[in-house]
Amino acid sequence: MGNKKLAIINGRRVLVDATTRIRQDSDREYNQARNQKQSDYIKFYHSTEWSHTREQVLTRDNGMCQRCGLAATLVDHIIPSEDDWDNRLDQDNLQSLCRDCHYWKTRRETIKRKKGLTRAMTITVLAGYPGSGKSTYVTDHAGPHDLIYDYDRLMAALTGQPMHQGNIDVNDYIQLIYEMLLRKLKAEQTFANVWIVLTYPDDKLDSLLASQDVRHIMLDTSRDECIQRLNHDKRDVVQLLKVLDKIDKLKSESKFDKFKIVSNEKRKNNSNFSFK
Repeated sequence: MGNKKLAIINGRRVLVDATTRIRQDSDREYNQARNQKQSDYIKFYHSTEWSHTREQVLTRDNGMCQRCGLAATLVDHIIPSEDDWDNRLDQDNLQSLCRDCHYWKTRRETIKRKKGLTRAMTITVLAGYPGSGKSTYVTDHAGPHDLIYDYDRLMAALTGQPMHQGNIDVNDYIQLIYEMLLRKLKAEQTFANVWIVLTYPDDKLDSLLASQDVRHIMLDTSRDECIQRLNHDKRDVVQLLKVLDKIDKLKSESKFDKFKIVSNEKRKNNSNFSFK
């Protein structure tokens, strides 16, 4: 009988061949490498401040894994701390996970890092009037390796409702997706282009992504033309006039000064198209 070793597989202690590679072996090698090369990293995870933060996050998440819903055993940095060391205690970047979910998340991050999946990523923010054609502009210009954040399209996808029919309860989830997206974009350059469709300028976005190549675009569609399009699409123009007025106010306060005015001529004469 060959040499055996004790292993934990699917939550049970079993004997396996000594040559069998198990998760504990990978964990041990990972921790040994970290101990040798990243002493500050290890000291942090043994610090009192991390211990207190960890307990606060576990309490906030009700002790549940935020991916599978089972009991959480650890607290994970959504954006790895080695990629965003300055925010290592930011609870918005922390989540409770079970050991299995953490293992697979870390494995994906390691594979991505080894492959060197980074691109010369450009982030384009489009803001301005409803009905100006922001969504269609992105559709016309986006490529196969791009990421698109569009509130209205995301709302429709999550609710199964037609475009522009909002749901206040779903709104909170979309805001969480948006905030998580910004944090990931700060640390990674996975995509060729990222398109973010907004209504108003977002100072938080500009601050968080200050180190990235962020460009700002506002389409040259006039207010009157936007109103015509909104009427054509049978949108709630009375409510949307308040949005247009707020945008005009922000423009008068120079909040749109960083936005480059670009033409959306391709869609201007298409009366059969629904504009955003």
